[in-house]
Amino acid sequence: MRRAAAILSVPVMLAIAAGCGGSHSDATKSNQSESSPFTYAASAPLHYVDRGVVNHGYPIAVHDVAFTSSGKRVDAMLVVPPGKGPFPAVVYLHGTGGDRTELLVPATWMAARGVVALTITTPELAATSGTASQKLVAQREAAVATVVAARRAVDLLQSLPRVDDDRIALVGWSSGARIGAIVAGVDQRVKAFDLLSAGSRPVSEYASPAPAELRPAIEQELGAVDPLRWVKLAPAHTILLQDGTSDDVVPRVALDALAAAAGKAAEVRWYDQGHAPSNAAWADQLDWTADRLGVAGPIVKGAAAGP
Repeated sequence: MRRAAAILSVPVMLAIAAGCGGSHSDATKSNQSESSPFTYAASAPLHYVDRGVVNHGYPIAVHDVAFTSSGKRVDAMLVVPPGKGPFPAVVYLHGTGGDRTELLVPATWMAARGVVALTITTPELAATSGTASQKLVAQREAAVATVVAARRAVDLLQSLPRVDDDRIALVGWSSGARIGAIVAGVDQRVKAFDLLSAGSRPVSEYASPAPAELRPAIEQELGAVDPLRWVKLAPAHTILLQDGTSDDVVPRVALDALAAAAGKAAEVRWYDQGHAPSNAAWADQLDWTADRLGVAGPIVKGAAAGP
């Protein structure tokens, strides 16, 4: 699994998505206690396409699928356990520079426990020219597009007959975990969030060393999509944060800041690992998520069931 890119600089902080934000129509069941830039037209067609199974002769079926979010195609892998269901489901969000295949193996481990898994390729940040303020706007729009894509993935899962639409979780790693922290505060349809190597510095730390004329734009644009702001709205006991004691990509202060912002919403577990999750972390992810979704145990035995 590739390492996620560093997230220390302002340009990289939100360079995890591309495209425009959602419409002004509210999605159902979102947290509206704050004015949210992540609302969208939940009734818009998903234009779901299933291109078929890409693996054969295996009890867990991996489908090549796609859907639309904010008018753009999102490629994904739908991983389906044997049986008719309805099954609980999990959305997987990859790290910076990754795609739908990056967390496909952990997704198959989850499917071996009787859970439908959906790994998506999040929108990419397009090359942006213009002033520094214009680039900040583009970064804010990119973050919004990624959050909306994750929420549209939930829409897709809830539309599938084989999915129990009241038992949905989200697993994110690195930048995908940062996006998951935002989703935790704005979409209560997702019942559990397992976030691996998730960290975020306060926006003020990016604004304070910047030129004075740029600080208001940084506070406005990055503040609108600040994970520390939105994770505070997550319901209690809905998040597991899994962090490495030797993370060389996300600084310890950023990991601690996100944990502090989550407060009673999160349990924090530390592992003897770097930025990439260890086998012990993945094993805990499987157990914790399965427990939150009410899954008894593996239905496919052997190596497919976990690390």
